[in-house]
Amino acid sequence: MAVLPVIQLPVLLNALRRIGCRLPLWIPVVVLLPLNAAAKEYTLGPQDKLRVRIVEWRASKAEYFDWSILAGEYTVGPTGSIALPLIGTLPATGMTVDDFASSVAEILQRRAGIPNRPEATVEIVQFRPIYVVGNVQNSGEYAYRPGLTVLQAIGLAGGFFRQTDAVPPRFERDQITATGAYEVARLETRRLLIRRARLSAELVDTAQINIPDELRNDTDAPRLVSDERALMNARMDELRSKLAANSELKNLFLKEIEALERKIAVQDRQVTLARREQQTISTLVDKGLAVSSREFIIERTLADLESKMLDYTTAMLRARQEVNKAEQTAVDLKADHKSKIVEEIQQVETQLEQLKARLTTTQGLVNEAANIAPRLMLDQQSKQYISFWIVRGNGENATKTAADENTSVEPGDVVRVELVTEGESLREIPGFSSTRETLNPRQRDIVN
Repeated sequence: MAVLPVIQLPVLLNALRRIGCRLPLWIPVVVLLPLNAAAKEYTLGPQDKLRVRIVEWRASKAEYFDWSILAGEYTVGPTGSIALPLIGTLPATGMTVDDFASSVAEILQRRAGIPNRPEATVEIVQFRPIYVVGNVQNSGEYAYRPGLTVLQAIGLAGGFFRQTDAVPPRFERDQITATGAYEVARLETRRLLIRRARLSAELVDTAQINIPDELRNDTDAPRLVSDERALMNARMDELRSKLAANSELKNLFLKEIEALERKIAVQDRQVTLARREQQTISTLVDKGLAVSSREFIIERTLADLESKMLDYTTAMLRARQEVNKAEQTAVDLKADHKSKIVEEIQQVETQLEQLKARLTTTQGLVNEAANIAPRLMLDQQSKQYISFWIVRGNGENATKTAADENTSVEPGDVVRVELVTEGESLREIPGFSSTRETLNPRQRDIVN
């Protein structure tokens, strides 16, 4: 939400007096109030965590089908996209949750060939965090909630900085804290890089884990590789054990098929002999040389032999079905193993992207704590004023805007709290130049 910066009247008058300006009593005073733009629907961005669920109405069965394979929580990566199973990578940055849900449903319908468009619901589980830095008790990263203002964000950071003689200077604590956070993120990044190399080796069925280029000069890299290799060997042993058990089961059914084939061959010969004997006895009965009871007995014997022959054939078909099932199980075990590896690689890539952003932020906090120390040492005895800034966006697209206590904060914003000393001129007050750039021509005349 865009906010028009405001210079409070006492601050403006004091600043004008400091630079030697005198104001006649009859000059009217115009107070600039913040102009809040109309509320905009929230748009997604990197580090937003979403929960996705999709259902489809199947009229032929008169029931809803739950696409559980797609249900879950997903995080928008630094590239602004989300990877979903079956669907692939979808852009998310700049879209509302309704727009993203419609995009998921439309692509799923097209790729799955569904006649009726499924219903997709997307909700934000966790907004991307904000960062509060500067003259606060605890600089760092904080969870965002809708409706958060600058003053509330400062409250999350422990309020304005309060210097006491009983504790070390704030900038020293900030530097130690930021340095520790940076080191934790660096160690985690190193571990994830080795894990990604191990997963890549597993994916191509090789035992060689290549050390990433980023860790070529890291003396601890061989130990990390050794730990990951032990994990990889354990996973491969587990897969081989399952495949071996499945192979033994398959061999048992193959042996059963061989035995059944031999039984069927013997049974077939017995059926042939019984049929010949039946024909002979039938001829003797027709000539009156044998009694009909004998013909009945041989016919019953032939029926029993043919029934047993059918049982053997059915058993062999069942055994062959079990062989096919064992072969499919082996294929599924290998496919599941590969699928889990691919999923873990995607998770590692997402974590590495998040750690990269965290490293950049903590490095900035370390630099700030180191650079602001001399200024605080000089200004701690002088009267100071609080100035608020909001830095929105990253890189070349970042904008720095003056704010007040009631300015709304958006996810991903950096809230910066600075001190302005009494001896600074109006143009040295943080936010003055930004205010001139934001005001319209008439308001510039008033400020001037």
